[in-house]
Amino acid sequence: MNYDKHSGRRRFLGLSAAGVGSVFLGAEGKYCTNSQRKNNREVFDCHLHCPSSQGEKWQWYKVTHTFDDFARYLEKAGVHKGIINCQRSYNALPEEFIAGNREVADFMNRNKGKFLGACVVNPLFLEEALRELEYCQKELGFVWVGELCNYMIPFDYKAKEFEELMNHVTKLKMIIALHTEGEEMDYISMKFPEATIVFANFGDDHEYQDIFRRIQIVASNPNFYLDTSGYGHDRVGILEYAVKTIGPDRILFGSDFSINDPSTVLARINNALISEDDKQKILSLNLKALLSRFGKSF
Repeated sequence: MNYDKHSGRRRFLGLSAAGVGSVFLGAEGKYCTNSQRKNNREVFDCHLHCPSSQGEKWQWYKVTHTFDDFARYLEKAGVHKGIINCQRSYNALPEEFIAGNREVADFMNRNKGKFLGACVVNPLFLEEALRELEYCQKELGFVWVGELCNYMIPFDYKAKEFEELMNHVTKLKMIIALHTEGEEMDYISMKFPEATIVFANFGDDHEYQDIFRRIQIVASNPNFYLDTSGYGHDRVGILEYAVKTIGPDRILFGSDFSINDPSTVLARINNALISEDDKQKILSLNLKALLSRFGKSF
């Protein structure tokens, strides 16, 4: 998840599709527009924060108040399926993160085949957190943990409790998504090389100086993945650099909705100067392949 306090730096120039009219040559020698290609792509989002029964908490001006609003917006944006956690689970206390995880299970059951659940816990309540991980994995069928954000639920990634949590995630054969800044990412990558980690966000608060380093860290370990959300995805060339450096198989489409609009990330991927096959890998196939390794499928 990523609250950009410096969004004033970014200015977006809208170009009319009618004015541009880009045309591409299809694999079979037929011309097709970029729009036609986009409509044929599956889009699975690995980074979604849904509102709880208590309502939307994180939008600066709230517009998707309920889970149904949330699901409709995703459909409108062109996202077909995704991995969800609940905003309520970030309230730190065990009764709250447990209640949020149960809401996720309920949303999954109401929308079978569309969403998979992610378990959020607070490692500072270690006993409750480990018990909840096991319950979510064994009883609810979750294989995804997080996104854990140590600025939302304040804890240090070097804390003993977090180390025990990570070891338990690995033991349970679960995937964990983490929000990290530069030095934190360095530490985690060296401390937990056997864990399957999805690092959320291309960049961090130090965007330019750290973004290339983050990509290189993910490239260094086949257990690491990078999702496309947050800082940096909008910078032309960064996705192309990530594909070149990491390879096309360990980059996952993630939007950070309901905070950020999935359409902005989709536009960058669809317009990227990479192959059509690599775009489809990023948009859905890589996530499907990762989940299948852990016995899950949409």
